[in-house]
Amino acid sequence: MEKIKKLIYLLQLEEYNTERFLNWLSKNSIEDLKEKKNHLKITLRVLLTFFLTSLLLPFTKDKKAVAIANMINKRIFQLIEGLIFLAAKIKISLYPDLKRIVITGSYGKTTFKELLSFVLQEKFNIIKTEENINTKIGIASLILKKLNKKHEIFIVEAGAYQKGEIRKICELVKPDFGVITIFGIMHLERFGSVKTIKEAKSELIPFIKDRNKLFVPQELNKFIDFEKSIVKIGIILGLKESEIISRMKKFKNPSHRLEEKAINSKITILDDTYNSNPLGFERALEKLKDFKNRQKIVVTPGIIELGKKQYGVNYEMGKKAAMVADTLIIVGKTNRQAIFKGAQKGKKKKTKIITIGKDENVEEIIPKIIRPPAVILLENELPDHYF
Repeated sequence: MEKIKKLIYLLQLEEYNTERFLNWLSKNSIEDLKEKKNHLKITLRVLLTFFLTSLLLPFTKDKKAVAIANMINKRIFQLIEGLIFLAAKIKISLYPDLKRIVITGSYGKTTFKELLSFVLQEKFNIIKTEENINTKIGIASLILKKLNKKHEIFIVEAGAYQKGEIRKICELVKPDFGVITIFGIMHLERFGSVKTIKEAKSELIPFIKDRNKLFVPQELNKFIDFEKSIVKIGIILGLKESEIISRMKKFKNPSHRLEEKAINSKITILDDTYNSNPLGFERALEKLKDFKNRQKIVVTPGIIELGKKQYGVNYEMGKKAAMVADTLIIVGKTNRQAIFKGAQKGKKKKTKIITIGKDENVEEIIPKIIRPPAVILLENELPDHYF
């Protein structure tokens, strides 16, 4: 049963996408998959997958049994999710005075959501999507479980892996305000093209009747101005500009999103391990530059899900990282070649480049190379099914 558990964990990591599940298995051995960064979450869907798989095992191989069980489950859960979605739609319609804000974009969604919530919660009773909940069913479940008459503002982070998903979220929430943080290349592998990414994120736009309440980037790969946008939202909602700005100054980045941690007076960690994207990586390197007269160490496995652009992007990130770092530690094999070649091109004379396996403990390596005072940038951490 341990192998079945691993197969279902892989299925969960691939968002129950049968095609991606089978594609991974065609290139990798399930025996190599380990629960390290995360663990299998026991849900109704997981339990039902275990049950159906056990029924199918006498007739077919384990991989195929899990895939068939997932396809059967898809039909069942489409019905269940449809009922949850309908119930949430009815419930939220009972709160006509609730202000609704939907935030989407290729990256920066969570940071914008948390900053906006931090500003508004001083004056309003806020309900927001928690942690990484950003799907239609996750948002619908939140509405059913937690929305109540005390709430004045609903702040929703909306994610998508394909066209149509943002539209469905907006049909549920019916937003008054809409925010698209950036049109970028995150999840390019899934969307197929930047054009499709832009079209998917732009599904939010028609739902915002008052264009003063819509915030959209003017160019690809350029963030909207977070602070100006939040000031404008706050003013529309009745706050003073001075109190909005004052509140923003007290905000701290969410965990693992370029979070600064002082280990002691001589060692600082910049924890940017939640995820990574080209602009975020560059921003982290700029912050690393600000630490003067310190040894600079960058630890990264690179960036994933970029499709045909993945090699080129990681080559550039390796090049830029080596121009800043005294030591660059490349983790895992997924982007090793691209980062290494880029780093060779961009490195300073004394820059040291180290490659390690994903399962090697970087905490055992750093003490051997660190020369305090030092700052260590941890840029990205791959999901368990990437090596």
